[in-house]
Amino acid sequence: MKKLVYISWMTIVIGFTTACSKIVGGLNDNPNQPSATSPDLLLTGSQLGAVTLHSGEMTRDAGLLNGYFRGTDRQYLTLYNYTIINADFSGHWADCYRVVRNAIVLEELAKADNREGIIVGISKVMAAHTFGTTAALWGDVPFTEAGRYVEYSNPKYDSQQDVYAGVQNMLDEAITALQSPVGRPVANADLFFDGDPAKWIKVAHSLKARFYLHVGDYEKAFDHGLLGIMAPADVWQADFFMNELNAQNLYEQFYRGNRAFDMETSGTYFFEFLSPTGSAYRGDTKTNETARFNYLVTTTGGRSINNITTNGAFGPTAPYKLFSYEENLLILAEAAYYLDGFTESLNFLNTLRAYYRTGAHVNGTTTGVQYDDYVASDFVGSGMAAVSGLSQDQALLRKILEEKYILFYSHIEGFIDMRRTMDEVYGLPLPPNVGTRLPQRFLYPQTELDRNINKPAVIPSLYDKTPVNQ
Repeated sequence: MKKLVYISWMTIVIGFTTACSKIVGGLNDNPNQPSATSPDLLLTGSQLGAVTLHSGEMTRDAGLLNGYFRGTDRQYLTLYNYTIINADFSGHWADCYRVVRNAIVLEELAKADNREGIIVGISKVMAAHTFGTTAALWGDVPFTEAGRYVEYSNPKYDSQQDVYAGVQNMLDEAITALQSPVGRPVANADLFFDGDPAKWIKVAHSLKARFYLHVGDYEKAFDHGLLGIMAPADVWQADFFMNELNAQNLYEQFYRGNRAFDMETSGTYFFEFLSPTGSAYRGDTKTNETARFNYLVTTTGGRSINNITTNGAFGPTAPYKLFSYEENLLILAEAAYYLDGFTESLNFLNTLRAYYRTGAHVNGTTTGVQYDDYVASDFVGSGMAAVSGLSQDQALLRKILEEKYILFYSHIEGFIDMRRTMDEVYGLPLPPNVGTRLPQRFLYPQTELDRNINKPAVIPSLYDKTPVNQ
């Protein structure tokens, strides 16, 4: 993978924002003459912006609503207590559509430069990733008219279902473009796979599997999962290799700053669930989560936060996974249950547990690691994986969702996956931070409500489910 070693991380992002502003301005003046900026340069900057979006502030806000973090001060305390206003999401919305806009500009530049092919396929995967996430968080959102500011100053809203369908079409287009023999980015322009189309095709299939799972299409989720990231080496992740200020993992930067204890892990559902000393510890005679907990969480000053130490999951040079081998296996495990039943589903779960036995998920250590294979009898009666009130099948599905909840710690997808499954009898019993209801979505930003005349006629509240979860 290309390592992020050019200059300071935030310097790149700031420079990229300025550059994109110039590109957009030029296109708005004359949309028939794209900027002279190269598609390769825009691809690099766009990927940096996407990593900031998908591993930065938006993940923290989602985690406060999903039992991962406890806010103790300033805006994090407000979010944790659900005293949230529409303006809290204006920045997230703008960042999502900045990624989308960059993809549109890149495709125009590539076409003008006779570079259509692989580079366009990569950009479409990036755009589809963000579009699918945006629809999952907000529901109905601009899609068909999004990012085309000259033609559509007030883009219409497409239904959430139509956006998901459009994202699937976009990923199909990406796969076709990635199969082209031309248009590969110049060396090092693609920060993830250095332009390797085979790697990107696997990412595209895994994203298709994720988004089909969002809408409950288990057959297609399974089929594309098998074509996706089926080996740890194919992981889609951001790598940080610079021991320089502002060039590290974004969680490390956050906790290293002056807001270190505004947001803690101690006192959360996640903490009690994964900590060997927690009140609801999930370990059993076949499962020891000590190493995983210590890899994800550290205690300093009597408070538990993300482990930002050198060998921790959020250390300065720790990678941040955008789509992992582990997630792909869990998609297959869940979808397999609905297609082929208990045994096939359990086989995929045990494949994941075999991978965990190597310690690969905790930086290679095997101390405090135990993930023996489960057998069918473990999920019934007095079995260690049985759950009171659930059938054998339901207990297996609960175990799969538990694994996903832990896997998505400090990731946006954790919030999305929890809302997808929370009403199922086997769903995780996540308690609200306050009151009796869990937040179901991000709020439409105040900037959008003020400016877009095509905003939804009825503005949903924090507790209104998105259409696919109703």
